[in-house]
Amino acid sequence: MSLNVVYPIHVSPSSVLQVQQKNMERIAQSIASGIQSQINPADSYVASGLDSSIRSAHQAMANAQMGYNFVATADSALANVTQNLQRIRELSIQASNGIYSGSQVSAMQAEINQNADQIRQTLSNATFNGKLTLNAVTPENPNAVGVMDIMVGENSTQTISYDPNITLGSMNFDISTPEAASDTLKKVDEMLDDISSKRGEIGAVQTSFEGAIEQQSANILSYASSLSDIQDTDYVSAIAELKKSQFAMEAFVKVMKVQMDSQDYVLDLLKQV
Repeated sequence: MSLNVVYPIHVSPSSVLQVQQKNMERIAQSIASGIQSQINPADSYVASGLDSSIRSAHQAMANAQMGYNFVATADSALANVTQNLQRIRELSIQASNGIYSGSQVSAMQAEINQNADQIRQTLSNATFNGKLTLNAVTPENPNAVGVMDIMVGENSTQTISYDPNITLGSMNFDISTPEAASDTLKKVDEMLDDISSKRGEIGAVQTSFEGAIEQQSANILSYASSLSDIQDTDYVSAIAELKKSQFAMEAFVKVMKVQMDSQDYVLDLLKQV
């Protein structure tokens, strides 16, 4: 008796399983990272440009924030100077009365001198990151410094300018006589006007920095949205593809198991012949 056996076409299980395993790993990595595993060259080029723009916009926004903090330091210093000048003004009005004794006027003068020293100290210590935020141009310090240009965009033309110079009168205040006190009062009022004007200028610069920060924030959101459209994983499609790959692997394993079981059965039959 002869038995004709038709052997099934041989398929390498390891090669098929390796392909399915790599495919599943690729999809799983895409789901975990949130980035598509396969992006065409054209989209990859665009994505690279968008990523560069996002990084540049972040730095520009940081520049604008530092610029804002820089001028805020100057404004805070001028606020303190204003308080000192207000006290000098009060003492000048008091000394203008003419009814105080010499010792009383001397005490007022001493307090005025203390406030004047505090003004000088405040102006000299108004620094940010080691850089002076204010330069008081006075008879004692007649030299102005250069205007600062702070880059707040993605190219060199997008800048905000800030002038740290403020012109003030002499920091020597005399109230030794009612006439001198009256002159000091006028000088203090002029200084207060100059400081008020400078603080208004600083306020305008701060508004410009705020606008630059908002603009760069909007740019970042826009760039990020476009980049997301190009490279972010489509989770619905990715999960569906992962399920499909898992099903294909499971189906292949079942087929191979049936095939191998069938071969064992045929061999058992041959042994019995």
